[in-house]
Amino acid sequence: MFFSKKSKPKNVCVLLDSGTSRVLARGSSDSPPEGRNIQLTVFEGDILAVVNADSVQIVPADENLHPKLGHAIQRKGDLVVLEVLRDLVGNEVRENLRMPVDFETYLYPTGGKEGRWIAQGNDLSCGGISFYSDAPLNSGELVEVVIPITRTAPLLLTCQILRTRPEEGSTFYAAKFIDILNEQESMIREAVFTVQLLTHQRSRR
Repeated sequence: MFFSKKSKPKNVCVLLDSGTSRVLARGSSDSPPEGRNIQLTVFEGDILAVVNADSVQIVPADENLHPKLGHAIQRKGDLVVLEVLRDLVGNEVRENLRMPVDFETYLYPTGGKEGRWIAQGNDLSCGGISFYSDAPLNSGELVEVVIPITRTAPLLLTCQILRTRPEEGSTFYAAKFIDILNEQESMIREAVFTVQLLTHQRSRR
């Protein structure tokens, strides 16, 4: 579903199954989701899955608002009321928002070095990325990586290599993002949510 600038939904939240961290739906609220009960109009996804879930993670698009754990207590049409159980703190949400990806991208050395390497994305989260590449990288090293699936222009982010694992014909790298801006994290979060939601919708057909 697409919205014009005039009708763009406000106070958007993404709803995830708390057990699997699978994206279930997206909805909007007339007021910021800060109360004991949150009323959302679901405009994308599976509202029945939200209602049937034991509990859901309620993740506001606004990174200044805390994610919450809740469950559905009422539903009428595309409107659902969620009772908030508690705030989610730290990396409870961020670490679970990891999705498999399959895109070719590029790595660039830092520190004034020139050149680039080709990489194949493996999975992506708001906190980092894993990929396969022939690049000669070591744990602790910094490298810039292109994230090509965000809604507008691709992002160029600095990441630190956490661990490596030799594979047949390539090397597996796991890395975390360094000094990522709130706006950049929001763009990655939206990309992760969108791909997860589309994947879930296709699996139900």
